[in-house]
Amino acid sequence: MKTTRIKAFILVFTLLVISSNVLRAQDNITIKFSIKTEGLPAEMAAYGEQDLITQMKGDKLKTEISSMMFSSITYVDGQKVTTLNDAMGNKSGYNTTKDELESYDKNESTEKPTIVYTDESKMIAGYECKKAIATSIGKDKKESVTTLWITDKIVNNHKYLNKANRRGMADLSDLKGYPLALEMPMNFQGSEAKVVMTTTEISTDPLDDAIFIPNTEGYKMMTYSEMREKQKMMMQQGR
Repeated sequence: MKTTRIKAFILVFTLLVISSNVLRAQDNITIKFSIKTEGLPAEMAAYGEQDLITQMKGDKLKTEISSMMFSSITYVDGQKVTTLNDAMGNKSGYNTTKDELESYDKNESTEKPTIVYTDESKMIAGYECKKAIATSIGKDKKESVTTLWITDKIVNNHKYLNKANRRGMADLSDLKGYPLALEMPMNFQGSEAKVVMTTTEISTDPLDDAIFIPNTEGYKMMTYSEMREKQKMMMQQGR
């Protein structure tokens, strides 16, 4: 697996977990996360550590992923979705809508995981979280178990982003709460790895509307379907 493929996996994972959820308990909120992929070979280590910031105000959402090697920003404003990617100066992006994302998802539906909620709890960034276990079966018929710590103070308000961005991964759109921490197994070139997400900070300070306006200058923009075809070709070529 080349760097493009590991980069794509980590980015999709991040969108799966973060973009699929929006806080509605407050009008303004910022959540900061640390994401690490443990068990990668040394040459891939730079791709395995990321910082992620999610900001929400009303129906507006912005998520920004950054690492040493690449960054990605997703903006949501009602129906409109814009994603901008920067891989070491190679800038590209795409625009889409909620309806388009949902339309693609209908053709790629997969079996939802079994989610078991436990009574085990702990505090994360000031929020009480309960432990949940999500078990899914992959195309290879192997079982995958993800451990999540979720809070019911956060409401899943963008399930369509969850479904459209999972690319064959577990569909967690039915999760009853927002994950502030999780551990998810990952197979990398036949070896076992693990993705670990941790919330580091939550703020409810007011947010300026300008934060949610995309700046596409310098980016090569494309449609959502064009982006999917490009990604598919890159994955097939193993680049």
